[in-house]
Amino acid sequence: MSKSPQQLNFEAAMTAHLAYLIGKPGGKRMDTRNEEFGAVDGRGRNLSAAVMSGVNLIGALMQDCDLSMADLFAADFSFSDLSGSNMRRVDARGGRFDGALLRDADLRGADFRPGQTVQWSDGSSKGNTERSASFRDANLDNVELKGANLEKADLTGASMRGAKLADAEMGACVLSNADLSGANLEGAKLKDAILDGAKLQGAVLIGCDLRGAHMRGVVLDGLDLKTANLEGANFDPPLVPPTPQIDVRTVLAQHKTWIATSGAQGQRAVLDDRDLSGMDLRGLDLSAASLNRANLARSDLSRALMRLTSLVQANLTDANLTLADMAGVVLTGAVLRRADLTQARLTPVDLKDAAGNASGRKFPANLSNAILSHAKFDKANLTGAVLRGADITRASFVDAVTEGMDLAGVRKLN
Repeated sequence: MSKSPQQLNFEAAMTAHLAYLIGKPGGKRMDTRNEEFGAVDGRGRNLSAAVMSGVNLIGALMQDCDLSMADLFAADFSFSDLSGSNMRRVDARGGRFDGALLRDADLRGADFRPGQTVQWSDGSSKGNTERSASFRDANLDNVELKGANLEKADLTGASMRGAKLADAEMGACVLSNADLSGANLEGAKLKDAILDGAKLQGAVLIGCDLRGAHMRGVVLDGLDLKTANLEGANFDPPLVPPTPQIDVRTVLAQHKTWIATSGAQGQRAVLDDRDLSGMDLRGLDLSAASLNRANLARSDLSRALMRLTSLVQANLTDANLTLADMAGVVLTGAVLRRADLTQARLTPVDLKDAAGNASGRKFPANLSNAILSHAKFDKANLTGAVLRGADITRASFVDAVTEGMDLAGVRKLN
């Protein structure tokens, strides 16, 4: 397959930059400010000290890159893969990393403060605009952020499990519904931060500055807060789980009985709005269960039976759905970013009439308006599936069966 002009230009700039770094004749420091590259491939390249301010690298593959000390001011890396990259001391003020994969990246000493951008019209300045760095729904698991500056950054819904945030500057940042399980926040400065709904199970908060922080719905049971500064922190309503605690396994056991007896015994599983993130649900029968708006991020649902399961607006980010039977599943508005659906079955269900006979009508799998960016559908059966308005940016469909799919209005960022 021929390379795009954007890929060729990016490769030329990277090659010249490497020559510049090693002192080779003809080398030139990379200066691609405000370039529109999009989803190019720069994996494993040395871009240390490159000038890439304002660049568009949406959906780019940048794993294991050396971007240390690079100028990434106001750059857009949304939905890109920067996992394992060296980004120490980058200037990424006002940068955008929404939906990006930064797992295991080294961001020590990085600057993610708001950036001041200037709007120009006919050569005249129209004033400065402050733009905060954004990591909405990004994956920052196990990242190194010691000493980084994330002041006013938007980390809504980000996964930061095991992140190392010791001494990080995070004043007034937004961490609503972020997962900070097992993160090290020792000495981190979170004054006036918004952590409503954030998960902090197993997090280290020794010497953490949480003055004036908003922490509605945060469960702090089991955390050591003796040396944390909670002066003026807002815990209204009180620190209780957002929904009553239930034994999920008991609910699923009753659901299994409900299915086996065609509803005569047991009870249908209704787990709407529940936090089931990271759970081992392999091979379970969740057919016809209601999991609307449930958090199933990083859950293992491989080989699960999910026929006619309702997952409206559910979060299945990084979920394992390999070989799952999802015939007739309802995933409208759901988030399946980076989910693995290899060999999953998303075919229609043949509906029956009241007497149990075939009605001749079919109920297709519905993924309308779902976010499927970077999801993997290799060898999956998507016959007749409805993907109207879905975001399939960098989703993979290698050897998938796609006959009769409804792709009206599908979005695919370049």
